[in-house]
Amino acid sequence: MDESIVEKGKNGREIFTPELANEIVAACGSGFTLEKAGALVGVNPSTIRTWAQRKPEFGRRVETARKKHELSLLRDVQLAGEKSWQAKAWILERGYNWAQPSARLAVTQEHTHGISSNLASLLAGIAVKKKTQSEKIAQTANDALNIESKQLTNITPNHMSHNR
Repeated sequence: MDESIVEKGKNGREIFTPELANEIVAACGSGFTLEKAGALVGVNPSTIRTWAQRKPEFGRRVETARKKHELSLLRDVQLAGEKSWQAKAWILERGYNWAQPSARLAVTQEHTHGISSNLASLLAGIAVKKKTQSEKIAQTANDALNIESKQLTNITPNHMSHNR
């Protein structure tokens, strides 16, 4: 880091300079957060936020730089949408809240949904295991009901004639 960028006042705090402001704006224009821009120039992000509040022109420059970067990324996604419908779907989902939450994710060996085959196999195995366990529990419950039902049908009524 260039030590000449950050000047210190008598109290040890950073002094706002046009060079420092330009460096922060350029970093934010490249996609840096205020935290990363602050780390780049050696200034605490809270100090940058304070400067943005106290110096409205600097605050506008930082915000404009971040919005321009966001716009350039969105344009890149739009260009990708000319070849890939997924890019257009991404814009609809995130930009216009078109996301439709899926009730369930069906994982099979054939459809991996962009995950590795090992993970797909693991997930499919878990699904089969759960299904098998559910079937075993259901069978055990049915067996218990059948036994209880047979026992109830074998009970003879308690008549006085049996008590002799």
